[in-house]
Amino acid sequence: MRRIAGLFFLLLALALAGSAEDWLKKSEAYLKAAPWRAEIVGEVRTPTGERTRIEMRVFALPAEQIVRVEFLAPDSVADNFVIITPEKVLNHLFLTNQVVVYPRERARIEGLGLSLSELGTFEEFGRRAGLAWRLAGEEEGRVRLVGEPADPEEAGFSRVELWLKTDPPVPLRYRVFGLAGEIAADLTWRNFARAKLKKEDLLAYPPDAEVIEK
Repeated sequence: MRRIAGLFFLLLALALAGSAEDWLKKSEAYLKAAPWRAEIVGEVRTPTGERTRIEMRVFALPAEQIVRVEFLAPDSVADNFVIITPEKVLNHLFLTNQVVVYPRERARIEGLGLSLSELGTFEEFGRRAGLAWRLAGEEEGRVRLVGEPADPEEAGFSRVELWLKTDPPVPLRYRVFGLAGEIAADLTWRNFARAKLKKEDLLAYPPDAEVIEK
């Protein structure tokens, strides 16, 4: 099975030519090199079929395989945050002050029907979906890759499209297409930067929160 990076963290490396596999491997190495932060904005389709704007801040500590996602929009999840670890995903609900804990393989975001479990490690998403990648286009400063799962029904989507900046090697945009070809997510990355992050800060949640294991 081809080795790929996680859905939100696929990046282009420094080469201007090469296979999709080459770019994905180099981008994975870049992301693992140091902690980083970024903002992600765009639209997602909710479980009810409605499209809603989403905005979030992402903090990654690759050495520990920990990612923290803080939501700013939509209103239904604003001020919630998600902590992704190698084994579990902790979803803090601001209004109820609850921490809902899911095993990674069953993780989802309350209110959006969105899974972020692939953000913790780079290989896991590809192994699960069996994605095959191809180079779909190049232009000055960026490249577009298309990934298709071996079994769309099992994966839950028909394909993903990724726009990747070449220098520095940071993500620009990704789109996820549903089984009927509809756009399920269309997200843009911005303000990507290396950051000084502490494990205890990324794992923190209110000490008086109610913890619920799923």
